[in-house]
Amino acid sequence: MNIKRIYHIIRSRIEIVPFIFVRFHFKLIGVTGTDGKTTTSTLIYNMLRNDGKKVALITTLGAFVDGEKLTDTGLHTTTPSAFILHKILKKVRNYDFVVLETSSHAIDQRRIVGLSYDTIVYTNITHEHLDYHKTWERYATVKSSLQKYLKPNGFVILNVDDKKSFDFLYPRVKKGFNIFTYGIYNNADFRAVNVTQGSFDIKSKLLSLNIKSDLVGEYNISNSLAAIAALYKYDISLIAIQKTLADFPKIEGRFEILSKNPLIIVDFAHTPNAVKNVLDTITRLRVSSVQVPRMKSTHSRIITVFGAPGRRDHTKRPLMGNSVSDYSDIIIVTSDDPRDENLEDIFSDISSGIDREKFKKDVNLYRIDQRDQAILFALKIAGKDDIIALLGKGHEKSMAVKGEEIPWSDSDFVKKHLKHQSIKGYRKNKKL
Repeated sequence: MNIKRIYHIIRSRIEIVPFIFVRFHFKLIGVTGTDGKTTTSTLIYNMLRNDGKKVALITTLGAFVDGEKLTDTGLHTTTPSAFILHKILKKVRNYDFVVLETSSHAIDQRRIVGLSYDTIVYTNITHEHLDYHKTWERYATVKSSLQKYLKPNGFVILNVDDKKSFDFLYPRVKKGFNIFTYGIYNNADFRAVNVTQGSFDIKSKLLSLNIKSDLVGEYNISNSLAAIAALYKYDISLIAIQKTLADFPKIEGRFEILSKNPLIIVDFAHTPNAVKNVLDTITRLRVSSVQVPRMKSTHSRIITVFGAPGRRDHTKRPLMGNSVSDYSDIIIVTSDDPRDENLEDIFSDISSGIDREKFKKDVNLYRIDQRDQAILFALKIAGKDDIIALLGKGHEKSMAVKGEEIPWSDSDFVKKHLKHQSIKGYRKNKKL
């Protein structure tokens, strides 16, 4: 056990002391995994609200109570510190439900000490945070250990389509816990069938239901199934579930569409799996004859602007580069929270995964260090039928650079320039 981890564990235990006599009366639903946590958590939250329940939501985007944002949960943070978390939970201790997006760091550092979960949802476990956990197996083991906080007879929700995590987690579910499974491609307690863009059916022994939704991508069908499975035991009305998915509010930085011509999409995708899912969805929609709300099927090139965080898992960088090169026509590599790491090293790692037969420097592969200039360049070269995918920053409002948090938002930057229709020059490109 390293010193940093010991420090965080001790700190977490100290931080909950002021709340030791607080009694929580809500049912706690935890959502963990690598990708899809925020969307799944928000779906559960809105389904409960539409069913008339008093519910709070704590996610990467902040803490929300009765539809209003209560507070931010911290920069680059999924689950807040034990003190902030318990402070929020004290305010909603008499609510019906709390939905808590629960990260592997929060589990490992015991930020959730003192809590008892009623239901745990696993979205998937893919390549991420190996700078901290070192191996996928250790990462998955930490995720699995969330069950230590699960009440007797609690529910564990597993994704059968994410085979690697399912095979790891399923045998580790302790006797006495209940398991619900969900999926699209494999038999499950909650399985989507008759999938089309904007609609799917759930057919199983437990439930038969038609769903209509504007959520884009198969990964969002999976997120929807996870949310439905999580709430099945609570007898939430089917009307509330259908209404939520039919009218689901767009989540900031999650496949957020800013413009039609060119189509500009901002997404938080910052793992190899998430990057692949988003770009695969864009590719499928590009070649599809189905008209998606706010999205035409006649777009031509995919221009991807992305980077990788500094001082974080460097092993995922080539994998991200590979996923981007599989689906993109033009790649612009740029900054994404470089911290104090040399950009040359970050870009070199990314470049090693890019298909250099397909992508040639200064032809369809560019390096532009400053993110604002990279986005301006993408806007400059894009035709009205092209698609620009801005990946990695999503909802975030700052950029971590050399010990500072510099104000930054992909969405705000693009909106500002679209509003003024002013695209100024860009700085000289550097070769990869």
